[in-house]
Amino acid sequence: MAAIFQKIITKKKNMGSFFNKKNIKTEIPNWASFFENSEYSTFIYEIENYFRKLNIVIEIFDGIILVTENDFGFSNLGLSNVAQNCKQDKPKNYKDIIKNHFDSLIAANKFEIEFEKITDNFEEVKKYIGIRLYNEEYIDYVGKEFAIGKEFEGDIYSMLVFDFPHSIVNIKPEQINKWGKSIDELFEIGLQNIKDKYPLTITKENFNVFDIWFANSEHFFTPNIVFDLENRKELTGSKGLLIGIPHRHSAIIYPIENLEVIKAINGIFPAIYNMNVEGPGSLSNKVFWYIDGTFTEIPYKMEDGKLQLFPPDNFLKLLNELT
Repeated sequence: MAAIFQKIITKKKNMGSFFNKKNIKTEIPNWASFFENSEYSTFIYEIENYFRKLNIVIEIFDGIILVTENDFGFSNLGLSNVAQNCKQDKPKNYKDIIKNHFDSLIAANKFEIEFEKITDNFEEVKKYIGIRLYNEEYIDYVGKEFAIGKEFEGDIYSMLVFDFPHSIVNIKPEQINKWGKSIDELFEIGLQNIKDKYPLTITKENFNVFDIWFANSEHFFTPNIVFDLENRKELTGSKGLLIGIPHRHSAIIYPIENLEVIKAINGIFPAIYNMNVEGPGSLSNKVFWYIDGTFTEIPYKMEDGKLQLFPPDNFLKLLNELT
């Protein structure tokens, strides 16, 4: 983290303060490209206003808040998720969204300080153990040496976490030393905890000329449905499933039965791509073919709003068999 901080500091000459610029035209950076100009100006104004009230000096660069020393437990803070949340609401509500977001981080820090006192006691901490899916880029940022997890598929990584009341944090390798449990045992506990704590809402939805199954929840563990597909009898297709988990709140699933899958591909792939861009909590724009317990990525790209598909041989064979 220190190295990342130093790298960012060297570029501070490119940064500027946004104080008192709520109505001034500003250049929108790539990480916030989904904002209109007025929305972005309001967002940055409210961010700086929040920290100014806490007497914390900040600078913003490339979607990261650099903060000075403070008593609230803040270190460098990412803006992507709170920005996506704001985008999905009205600018007049940005102030409250931002306040709730960062106030929850303060509460989380206080809880985690107390939690450190019981970390070695497995019986006390096991109820907080969970599994959450993340994009590989986030894991690279955290550092795999500071995390415990498994490669899932594509650009997705399943990580062992503590699911706290106000936050979700990665479990560090040194924290499990005194527990006497294998990683596989911890994964089993984590998956069951999340399944018990966070029921999934799954509905059948009409998507233009075909139907999909749509999982959508307010909590951050909706993508965990990928671990429970065999137990979801409604989610079955004789030729498998198409599945995408674009962000932490949603999953799209399409059972494959016949050539209708061609229409589904042309609708689902762009939808997953766009949902991943919009967030919040973007996870992956990948789409997978699930059959016989195996996930296979179906590569594609969106260019000028048009879908280009690059199916692997086994999926191409399936499509040919359906014709």
